Amino acid sequence: MEKTARNRLVEAREQFKAGEIDKNEYVEYLNTQHRGLFDYPAFISGTDVAEVRMTHEGVTVTSAAYGISMSVDAVDLHATPYTLLDFGSYETDETRFLESVFHDGDVFLDIGANLGWYSLVLGRSCPNSRIYAFEPIPATVEVLKKNIRLNQLDNIEPVGMGLFNEEAELNFLFAPDVSGATSLKLTGQSRGTSAIQDVVCKTTTLDAFCASRDIVPSLLKIDVEGAELMVLQGGETILQHTPIILIELLRKWSREFGYHPNDVFALLGRHGYRAWVFAADGKLEACAEVTEQTVQTNYLFMHPQRHAEVLSRWCSPAR
Repeated sequence: MEKTARNRLVEAREQFKAGEIDKNEYVEYLNTQHRGLFDYPAFISGTDVAEVRMTHEGVTVTSAAYGISMSVDAVDLHATPYTLLDFGSYETDETRFLESVFHDGDVFLDIGANLGWYSLVLGRSCPNSRIYAFEPIPATVEVLKKNIRLNQLDNIEPVGMGLFNEEAELNFLFAPDVSGATSLKLTGQSRGTSAIQDVVCKTTTLDAFCASRDIVPSLLKIDVEGAELMVLQGGETILQHTPIILIELLRKWSREFGYHPNDVFALLGRHGYRAWVFAADGKLEACAEVTEQTVQTNYLFMHPQRHAEVLSRWCSPAR
């Protein structure tokens, strides 16, 4: 159980009520705390943060570009809302691309949704779409649901399961302050300071889930901290329909699962896919394989013929 964070404002108020500090001491102390509020307008100016909102229910951050709001968790310090605040944007190229290729009425599977950034963005822009946001850890699913309610979106279904190459109950490693690093192996969970928890969660396969819902997704996002190959191994039938796939591949994480990112290239290549990465100008450039010199970690897989129109819009002209 996580300890409740110390609240200095409430403590000061209780000290004042108890007569431990006088009115002037109380006001002087509170005013030093309140001054920090006025640092934020200049800090978020010119960024994708439109608003930081506080109510008695908590704190939320709203994206200027996409009009979605996300709850800021006091414990989960590496989550998307903090990245948005700290750096002024979140995966800008990837988000622009997915929004450009997803159309109203399409089906999107957000595999490793975490708190739901991509689901929320696409759910807002395409209200008649169907979006399934997969996240295995119950505590994270509750925050995901909170964000869906916050944005009043009824086209996103949170799915409290992981996707893998088998239907099973597996042991996930979860750190409350790095929820986005949840994995079947020890990967990025140690970035935080919380104790790592063992959480048994259900998994299903991509093919089994799509068959159960009678859906064929046009778009997949897969970010599962090293188990990306296993997710794809469970989706051989769906891959025959060649949905566009955004997938995170890190050599250090895939190594923990006994494979190399190029094994993903090979599996998808059998279905006619090729890979692209984002260049510095935001355009796409072809990527034949992952080498020790490769710096990108997010890869787009598309079929050169079936996605020719998308590629014509997003690829840099040949030199």
